[in-house]
Amino acid sequence: MPQAGTGIAVFQATFTIGKSDLIHRKTRFCDALGIRFDAESLMRFSSSIHRAAQALAHHLHYRHWSRKTFPAVALLLSLLLHPAPARAQEAPLGPFFETNFPFFQTTVELAPTNLKAGAKGDVVVRGILLPLKGGITVLFDQELLRLASAWQTPEGKPPVSLLGMAQISYAEPHRKAGKDSPKPASQPFLTTSPLPGVGSAFEALTKDPRPFFSDFEHGRGPLPLEAGRFEGVQLLGDRALLHYRTQKTNIVEWHEAEGETLHRHLEVSPHTAPLWFDLGSAGTANWELKTAQTAEAPPLQVATQSKEVSLSLKDGHLVAILRPSATAQRFTVSYNAHGTPASRAPAGAPARERASQRWPQTLEGKSAVGAVQTNGLALDRIALPLENPWNRRVRPADIAFMSPDKGAVVTYDGDVWLLDGLADPTLNHIRWKRFASGLNEPLSIANVGGVLQINTRNGLVRLHDRAGQGEADWYENFSDVAVQTQGSRGFALDMAVGADGSTYVSQGGIGAEGVIKTAAESRPKASRFSGGVARISPDGKSAELISSRAREPYLALNPHTGMLTGTDQQGNFIPSSVCYLIRKGNDFGFGDEQPAHLTPPLVWIPHSEDNSSASQVWMDGPGMGALHGKLIHLSYGRGTPFLICPDLDAPTPQGAVIPLNLETDIPLLHARMHPSGSSFFAAGFQIYDSRTKTNWGLGRIRLSGQPLSTPVNAKSCKDGVLLTFESALDPQSVRQESTLAASWNYERSKKYGSNRLARLGQPGSDALPVGQVLLSTDQKTVFIHLPGLEPVMQLEVEYGFRLLNGTEAKGSVYFTIHQPHPCSLAEAGFPAADLSKSVPVVRVRERQTPTREQGLALSEKMGCIACHSANGTQEGKTGPTWKGLFGKDRYFTDGSMESANEYYIRTAILEPEKKIVNGYLPGMPSYKGVLDEDQVQSIILYIRSLQ
Repeated sequence: MPQAGTGIAVFQATFTIGKSDLIHRKTRFCDALGIRFDAESLMRFSSSIHRAAQALAHHLHYRHWSRKTFPAVALLLSLLLHPAPARAQEAPLGPFFETNFPFFQTTVELAPTNLKAGAKGDVVVRGILLPLKGGITVLFDQELLRLASAWQTPEGKPPVSLLGMAQISYAEPHRKAGKDSPKPASQPFLTTSPLPGVGSAFEALTKDPRPFFSDFEHGRGPLPLEAGRFEGVQLLGDRALLHYRTQKTNIVEWHEAEGETLHRHLEVSPHTAPLWFDLGSAGTANWELKTAQTAEAPPLQVATQSKEVSLSLKDGHLVAILRPSATAQRFTVSYNAHGTPASRAPAGAPARERASQRWPQTLEGKSAVGAVQTNGLALDRIALPLENPWNRRVRPADIAFMSPDKGAVVTYDGDVWLLDGLADPTLNHIRWKRFASGLNEPLSIANVGGVLQINTRNGLVRLHDRAGQGEADWYENFSDVAVQTQGSRGFALDMAVGADGSTYVSQGGIGAEGVIKTAAESRPKASRFSGGVARISPDGKSAELISSRAREPYLALNPHTGMLTGTDQQGNFIPSSVCYLIRKGNDFGFGDEQPAHLTPPLVWIPHSEDNSSASQVWMDGPGMGALHGKLIHLSYGRGTPFLICPDLDAPTPQGAVIPLNLETDIPLLHARMHPSGSSFFAAGFQIYDSRTKTNWGLGRIRLSGQPLSTPVNAKSCKDGVLLTFESALDPQSVRQESTLAASWNYERSKKYGSNRLARLGQPGSDALPVGQVLLSTDQKTVFIHLPGLEPVMQLEVEYGFRLLNGTEAKGSVYFTIHQPHPCSLAEAGFPAADLSKSVPVVRVRERQTPTREQGLALSEKMGCIACHSANGTQEGKTGPTWKGLFGKDRYFTDGSMESANEYYIRTAILEPEKKIVNGYLPGMPSYKGVLDEDQVQSIILYIRSLQ
């Protein structure tokens, strides 16, 4: 699907000159003109546009202009030569905040934190937006149980600025959120203090009982259970009813707009003590009480007609006091920002009549069965309902199954779709039905006892269809006890449900980096749950932090053993992608240069194989053949699955990782086993860099019927490694010269990633001697003798064998060895092994003459294409394009300038943080010791060819 707004990136690639990386200037310029470009069309005309711009600039003696002038000329010329084409063939994308849906979960910033002034600010981390007819928008704080704010949304505008990660990337899929949170569309006419909104005494409205974390963080979690709890959102027609309780008193709240008047309706269960409600404080000064039922802070006026309620002014708070009652009570508080509120008596709950379906349509699509087949595996690509009656973006993040034929897909934009037809081997009649919406950046979904549970930034939400309409009408707040940070990178990353009903959740930790601990002052910027894995109790009422301080942790739970594993992504303090065995008390040390107790990984994964790890899934079904019971690891950065082989017999758990070589071209995030046990389904979308060419996808992965040519198990021991295959190997192919081995370490530091370090600390790796290479009696396991094997962070064993049927079995297996431990070769199928007969030989890869073609292949293998384009586009790329880069002037953040010659490019590859180009951030690992000189030269030749 062509994407709006990507033409800006094309222009950035085509016309950037000198110091200007123009993406930011062009964004502002084009937004001001209301211009949107079609990237594919612009690419066809880019060369002619560039020549025309150059000719005009030369004619006007552009050498005497400022460097800011030429790009503007090029841009204006491009508009004249090729205006944005009509997109009649594609319906326009619908808005992120749909006008006909009654609520949305989101973070909203009401008052920014002013650190210099010491102001705490007001950020509603878990907000519920309620857009009403007539343009009034209400914001409810589900953690503090307060009506936090209300404002008038201008017609045709979203209720808040689109600054959340899902919101900002909705129309432009690779646009990323910054540090700012969404803000109201206009100046609120009503705000309340960031304190509890209801209580049994006035004092309850003046103190925040939640644990304090830092001045930098507004996410502090919900009120203590004994004080109150948000229960959920009920949909009745076009109304959203908020259900919550204060102590043991249940409250239902809903809202109505009548002209410029906002009516706040409340229905309260019997209670024995007065209830206090905060009606307005922060941001609305100089309250004046007119009568027991009216008050004003000009121009805002407040009134109630309920005789059971009296208004009071205390310490700057306007409060409503509801008298005790043995029966349920209803009352209404009305607000008007411009005059006297419209008269309204206490309202009853909205009628519970049977409402019509919001999304009655069922959409059907076919699948591309066997779209990719390799290494005994097949990918069946499932068509997404990209064309739908609501023009809704469909970015699948995860899938859950209710039965072999029925499932549910959650999208990052807050929707849940029901699917059926999943049991059909051909997948030719997959039917999609929209089920829910309004969720806050959900990334994972699970079937818990027949109920769909979604992990969102607002907590664990369970969806119920009480009316039997085929759509969710009760959004239960099952649990929000795990504290959610306000930071845009605090993703609600993953979720797994245990056999006892416990839910394990993980949260992104990049926002928690803060100031390094070795500095004089440490100021963490997020809650203790940031970067952590937490266990939510089966009743949802408590959360236990299992592990802490990961960068971007995903997780997987073995359904039979309860083993919890997780991943993390290469970055600062994380030298390479990694798989962990997660146990209580683990500390992964992100943001800390010198952690006291750093948890060792199960296995490191080289950057060349996976530069960005995502979730994992345990194979649970005999239909997966030799993969049954195995752990599959997903690479978001590469779009491929890997096999993880834990070695729990070692004194310190360690393991191996085996690339399975299935290039799905899906930016994989999550995968779930199909109930049949014969396949697993994978979903994903991309905002950040990925090597995949598609932006989103959903697919089924299964055995193809051909043999797996990669090992299905790998284990290291004191004397070498064991590689086990599914099928018998040709004994003639199992030879010493068919293998080679190398090892290296990583450096853990605050720099992004790490280069490779040989045993003595110099850049590079150590070639290891290989002794005997033996084949087991069943011809399925190979023992590779590596004499004197020592602990090492990364061991690569390259093999080149053949199966008995002639299929080539070639590749590499990567190990992490904390402590070599003995194993019985006899029990492993080598009863006659005699290692004393080994004659170790050191073999290294043959050097290759540098070529452009090798540079292209290396740019793909090493993940360069995830961040740098070769065609000039900037969309989805965090690094500058390589198109036209060679020989171009580069301007750096330190004020210096340098031409992008061979020396500059070599330095950028080997020491990427030495010079940072204006407009970019550090985020590239060093390839020192990873690439040899011939490989570096090949990449330079490739970049040079892109002129």
